[in-house]
Amino acid sequence: MFQWHDRVYGDVRVDDPDLLQLIACPTFQRLRGIRQAGPSVFAFPFKTVTRFEHSLGVFLLLRRLGAGLQEQVAGLLHDLSHTAFSHAVDFVILSEDQAHHEGLKPRFLHRPDIAAALGRMGLKPESFLDDSVYPLLERPLPWLCADRLDYYLRDSRSCNVSTPAGVERTLNALVVVDGVIGFNSLAVAREVEAGYGEMNRLWWSGPVEAFIYNEFAEALREAMRLGSLTQDDMLGDDEHVLACLRAAKSPKVTEILRQIREVQPEDLANYVPRVTPKVRWIDPPVLVEGSMRRLSEISPETVTV
Repeated sequence: MFQWHDRVYGDVRVDDPDLLQLIACPTFQRLRGIRQAGPSVFAFPFKTVTRFEHSLGVFLLLRRLGAGLQEQVAGLLHDLSHTAFSHAVDFVILSEDQAHHEGLKPRFLHRPDIAAALGRMGLKPESFLDDSVYPLLERPLPWLCADRLDYYLRDSRSCNVSTPAGVERTLNALVVVDGVIGFNSLAVAREVEAGYGEMNRLWWSGPVEAFIYNEFAEALREAMRLGSLTQDDMLGDDEHVLACLRAAKSPKVTEILRQIREVQPEDLANYVPRVTPKVRWIDPPVLVEGSMRRLSEISPETVTV
């Protein structure tokens, strides 16, 4: 049995021995050392959410929403291939959707420990290459999905954008209709949309985040140029990559890390990022008079349900 106090879902536990073996795999345990906020943690150490915590949270939310076991497992594994410092690599290896880790997923899913744990459950790594086949786990923006909801609730708590009471309201208002996640309360839908927008504006895609990620990418490139860091090193955890950066003994890298730790919004008035962070938004479905309607389609004068 594995039990813990989760910052979103409270006291929880996992009893299934097959799931416990999957969670215990070294490849999955690696996620304990990868911060969800990437290099932003240097400037904001209160951003303590890890990919391990988030992956367990997505599993718990899927379980709460009534997803089948295979989709719950997909939730556990959806971030398995994230590189060190999460999305930092997307500012070095550019892609349209800033999701370099998705291309690494086959490599991680076929690692012997993961493949063996899945085999004991009668599952194959190939079943988890594409998260989009699991509609509760993953949907494109601006829909709700378990991944998007969990990282919002988790990050917003760490940044004090949401409160415990607000998280409870959100969870209690969630409904699933024909495989679509929505809210049974218009008031909660508006609250979550506003909170999600604030997280995007201040903590995910704002000017400070753009500076941090772009400058950290410069530090990564410099360490790679000097030979103290390789792309394979990015498959480790944050501490391993940080050790590689220190091993470079580069004044440029040291100065970049100092600037990130000490960044102030007022210093960025003239800063132009080379790469713009991905912008995120939601338009949550709301159950109104027995049918789901997107929040943007509902009149502001509509009575709260």
